[in-house]
Parts: sequence; C-alpha cells; structure tokens
Amino acid sequence: MVNGLYTASKGMSNILARQDIHAHNLANANTTGFKLSRMVNRVEIAVGRNDKNQLHQDEKQEIADVYVSFRQGPMVRTGNRFDLALETKGFFTIEGENGNVYTRNGSFALNASGELVTLAGKRVLDENNAPISMKAEIDLKGDQIQVMQDGGIFLDGNKIAMLGLADFPDMHKMRTAGDGLFSNSDPDGNPLRKPESIDVRQGFLEGSNVSPIETMASMLMEFRNYEADQKALHAINDTLGKAVNEVGRV
Repeated sequence: MVNGLYTASKGMSNILARQDIHAHNLANANTTGFKLSRMVNRVEIAVGRNDKNQLHQDEKQEIADVYVSFRQGPMVRTGNRFDLALETKGFFTIEGENGNVYTRNGSFALNASGELVTLAGKRVLDENNAPISMKAEIDLKGDQIQVMQDGGIFLDGNKIAMLGLADFPDMHKMRTAGDGLFSNSDPDGNPLRKPESIDVRQGFLEGSNVSPIETMASMLMEFRNYEADQKALHAINDTLGKAVNEVGRV
C-alpha cells in the first residue's frame, strides 16, 4: 500500500514535468523553425522476497529523456532573399562559442561586415566551416543573390559559396542549445554527414511543427491523469489512516 503512495505521487510529479514541456511547446507554436519536445518516462518494478521470505515490490520512476521531434514544419513564404528553408532533413551549420551548432531556422541577414548571420548575430557557415561573406561581392557586382536548391549561393550568376548543410544518423542525440539551435551530444557515436537529399527554398521559412490543437488535447489528458493520481493518493492515505487509527482498537 505504501508503494501505492509512491506510485501516485511520482506519477503526479512526472505529469507536472510533462505539462511544463507542453506549455513550452505551445508558447513556441509560432516560432520559426521550432521543434516540439517530448518527455519519456522510465519505470522499473522488481518483485521478490527478502531474507525472511516475505514478498516485496520495489518500484522506481524517473524521467528518462526529453527528446525533440524533427517532424517537418509548414513552409511559410516571405519573399525575403535571405530567408531560407529546408524541405528535407538536415540543418544549417552555425558558428557557436564552443563548436558548431545547427538550426532549422533560416531567418538570416547580413551583418555590418557583410557576413550571413542568424537574427542573434551568429555567423552562418559554408561547406568548409568558413563564414559566408557577401559584402565585397555585392559592392562590386550588385545584389542579385540566388540560393539554389542544392545550397549553392550565386551572385549575378556567379557562385560565391555553398551552404554548410549537416545531417546526423541519430536525431535523438541532438540537444537544444537555445535560440533555435541544436548541438550534437555524441560527436563520435553520431558523426556529422551530408544530407542524402537537399531542397533549399529561398524566400521561405519553416514554421513551427507544434500543433496547438494536439498540444492542448495532450494537456487536458495529462490534467485528467493528474486528477486520477490525486484521487488514488487520497484513497490510499485514507485507508492507511483507518489501518493505523481504527484497526488497532479492535
């Protein structure tokens, strides 16, 4: 019966943690390139006998992982020449403070030095992990910039760079790094590779893959589960109270 108290209370704690994740997803339903997160629980139950041959049960519940769903988001047309979207698997490569990071948010711009950067000011990298600079080319030749489907960047018909696009075998090892960026948690076991297929769309952005309706439905379901655990907790507590306070009088 005491195990029941643990099961119900731990279940309630896990539900609250999932609700926090649902709320975070819902708050980013309109964030460009946002990918929804999901929580995975781990439950271990061991049934056996102790030294006195008494049957006992040990239970353990914990949050196993929070992983990101990289399901494709909708394509949103903007017409901005520096807005890019990937309609296939993969990421844009971004220069990070402690190594490269990756993003699906292709809302880019030029900084004062003419380098292609994210809206947070981080430099976008090419296929050789070098910053993509356009200022000199634009000053000399004009501003007819085209980004091709394969990631090639052309100015007035001349190729000046190739987007650094990356993919990974195990997407569950990708971790959020803030500002819509992701990092690879296991570079050795999950090596970077070039995407098998590439489809870059200029003048488009990838919207969030969060469905507000599905998220709200999940939150309501979790609320019902929380209520059920709460009622079970009260019922077990009342039963234990009677066992302690009333059975002893008989």
